[in-house]
Amino acid sequence: MKTYTFTKSYEMFEEAKKYVPGGIYGPRSPMFLTYGSYPCFLERGKGSHIWDVDGNEYIDYMCSFGTNILGLGHAEVEEAAAKQAELGNSFTLPSNRWNELAKRLVGLISGMGWTVFSKNGSDVTTYATTVARHFTKKRVIIMANGTYHGSHFWCTHNTNGIPPEYQAFVEYFDYNDVAGLTAMFEKHKEDVAGVILTPYHHPAMGDQVMPADGFYNAVRSLCDKNGSLLIVDDIRCNFRLHLNGSHVYFGAKPDLVTMGKAMANGHPIGACLGTERLKEAASGVFFTGTHYFAAVPMAAALATMDIIEEEGVIEKIAKLGASLRTGILGLAKDAGLSVVYSGPDAIPFMRFENDPVFDVNRLFCGEAAKRGVFLHPHHNWFLSAAHTDADIEKTLEVSREAFAAVGEHLAKKGA
Repeated sequence: MKTYTFTKSYEMFEEAKKYVPGGIYGPRSPMFLTYGSYPCFLERGKGSHIWDVDGNEYIDYMCSFGTNILGLGHAEVEEAAAKQAELGNSFTLPSNRWNELAKRLVGLISGMGWTVFSKNGSDVTTYATTVARHFTKKRVIIMANGTYHGSHFWCTHNTNGIPPEYQAFVEYFDYNDVAGLTAMFEKHKEDVAGVILTPYHHPAMGDQVMPADGFYNAVRSLCDKNGSLLIVDDIRCNFRLHLNGSHVYFGAKPDLVTMGKAMANGHPIGACLGTERLKEAASGVFFTGTHYFAAVPMAAALATMDIIEEEGVIEKIAKLGASLRTGILGLAKDAGLSVVYSGPDAIPFMRFENDPVFDVNRLFCGEAAKRGVFLHPHHNWFLSAAHTDADIEKTLEVSREAFAAVGEHLAKKGA
């Protein structure tokens, strides 16, 4: 199979470094992938496929890190967004979409009584912890080791330029370790404002971990016993596991839920929802931003949620993901390679055993990218409703060659 070249992409990357620190920052940098085996810039996308600036086409299993649940350029979502854009997007006051979306979201997400809107996930995870602190009059937030809750000072893993005081009241425990969490409550008696958890554990450069039996009941009990709140950060899983929130899928009973990414199929919006008892405290927390009130993403979100509910999107994604899982595991076995495939079928991740720094995974995913399948070597993948059986079939054809390249590499290394 002919492999891609990325001449224009890397020329543009060198040019970008003249004007932007690092050229491309954050997880979209080519340094975060397999340098030289992926493009640096994309030109267009439609459905489950993307095209780079060199004209190479890919089946996209990253979906802009989860946002494109229906696929790029979904006609009904874009039509709803375009109609609102004709009327206006950013006004001095909220648009008439404000109440419409708030009512729809509160009615959809189980157990929640109110909502606020933002532009991205970091805004609403920070807001949720602020509401928890204001409501409880306590300071400590507990989160799981390796979890990503955004780029704001209190939770970022890169602390360059950030005084340690910003994270002075954040503590960590190992996901599923109830004893470790209990110890944190004991350490900070009467001062734990809340525990923030992703619906299941999806760390970068690690296997995905499902909540153990009884884990959420234990967390809920500890929070209730200590007058603390449970926050479920559903931004990444958003609508891929359950229409009424991933906490329903896992049987959790949170006080606050944060959402985003897939909520508007790529249009920039985030949301925090909370139970009725927190509404008064929430109204006392200052929260605003110029673009938090934008109407176009709200119109897109309303359309997206309707399509997810009416067209069985969650079930379709799970079915496609199951086919991908079965196929890849079969190919790995045929190639004599040991892999670990973790996470829900709609949000999977694969790595090789005995590959602690993901060198082999970077080779595999880089070989796949050079043949038109866009996976990620150390971040979970995403399925969308735009993926097809033909996409899965092509992905498995490419994966067969990528596994062969890994086998050859390991054989040479062993020699």
